[in-house]
Amino acid sequence: MERFRSLSRSIMGIFLVAVATLLVSCGGNNVAATPTYTADNLAQIAIYSDRIQTSKDRLPELAGYIRDENWANIDNFIHGPLGELRTGMNRLAFMLLPDDKAEALELSDEIANDLEAMSAAVTAFDGNRTNKAYIRFAKDLSTFLNMVPTEPTDSTDA
Repeated sequence: MERFRSLSRSIMGIFLVAVATLLVSCGGNNVAATPTYTADNLAQIAIYSDRIQTSKDRLPELAGYIRDENWANIDNFIHGPLGELRTGMNRLAFMLLPDDKAEALELSDEIANDLEAMSAAVTAFDGNRTNKAYIRFAKDLSTFLNMVPTEPTDSTDA
C-alpha cells in the first residue's frame, strides 16, 4: 500500500509539472501589440500629405484674392486647386491609426464645412464672411497637417 501511495504521488507530481508547462507555454502574452506607423505606412501617408501641403502653400494666393474681393478667382480657387482637398484628406485619414483616423476624419469634415461656408460667402459677395471662413479653413488645415505622422513609431515607447 505504501508503495502505491509513493507511485501515485510521483505520477501526480509529473502530471502537475506537465499541466504547469502546458499552461505556461500556451498562455502567451495577453497584452495586445500597440499599433505603430512603419516606414512603409509613412511613405504612403507622405504622398497625400505632400499634396495637401501643396494646397496649404498656395493659401497666400487665396488670401490675396479675398483681400481684393476678387470673387471669380476666389470661387475658381475653391473649386479648382482646393476641389480635391477633401478626397485627399479622407484617403490620408484612412491610412492613420484608429485614434488619429477619427480625429483626422472630423477635421476633414470641418475643413469641408469651412470651404462650403467660404463658397456661400463668395456667392453672396460678403467679404467679411469670406475672410472669417478663410481663417477657420487655414487654421483647420494647419491642424490637420500637424497631426499627420512623419516618423515611425516604436511600440516599446508606450
